[in-house]
Amino acid sequence: MAENGKNKVNFTEFQAKERAIAVGKKYLNLFHQLHVITAGLTVLNKEFIALPDNVVEILPELAGGAKFRQHIQNLKDGITPIDKIDFDLLPFGPEVFEDKKLLEKYVQYDTPRREQVVREEKQVSPVKKEEEVVVKQVVDADVDSDLANDNAKVIFDLLRKFQNNPKDLEAFKSKEEVRDFGPEWKSKISDLIMKSDVADKANLKKVFDGLCVFDYALNVWQEAVGLVKNPKLKSKDEISSKLPEYKKYLNMFGAGGKSLYEKIEALTK
Repeated sequence: MAENGKNKVNFTEFQAKERAIAVGKKYLNLFHQLHVITAGLTVLNKEFIALPDNVVEILPELAGGAKFRQHIQNLKDGITPIDKIDFDLLPFGPEVFEDKKLLEKYVQYDTPRREQVVREEKQVSPVKKEEEVVVKQVVDADVDSDLANDNAKVIFDLLRKFQNNPKDLEAFKSKEEVRDFGPEWKSKISDLIMKSDVADKANLKKVFDGLCVFDYALNVWQEAVGLVKNPKLKSKDEISSKLPEYKKYLNMFGAGGKSLYEKIEALTK
């Protein structure tokens, strides 16, 4: 009977994840269509920040989803105004905007240099623009390659010493060599490991996968603590739908996690 119960929980988790992926894909498609949407970015951004946490967390697993997740986080943190998107988080190059006024209206620029880039882009010929795109792709590839080579040794050494505790995790995430990879650091470092030829590649991948799970678990812990302090953050239905996730990740923290889960579970009754 216990085994059947376990299978039922796993199936519930699977269904919840599939629903989250479906919703994530729907809104990610909207995110990728910003250049042709004229209704106003404020309306879209309000919908984006209203997405359930389980949908937002799964976005990096979808193609192009890491930028979308970071955009949502920036909106929530107040870094990006509700009617804007950061230049670096555009899901495409600014050249795709047929309506340049819409681009100027939507995009948040950090420096005058970016505004100059956009102005200059309006003036180049289509042929020159294609040449510049090819050159940029080559340059970016070289930069990524150099970045990987420079940072790989530091990151691999950190992983060899890594212990699953908050102190080591924060030390890892705050390391400059890790921050160089930006919002998509998890997928990029995973690729870096898989493309390496180090003898302990399999073990490094296992440690890094565990690190990523632990990072997510800490986020769930923080969310749960906030929810216990302010139950009105989510409806009972939202909390109920995430109970399997809370149980899975909070149990990683032993007795404290189990106690926190029981408090979360009580909010659904």
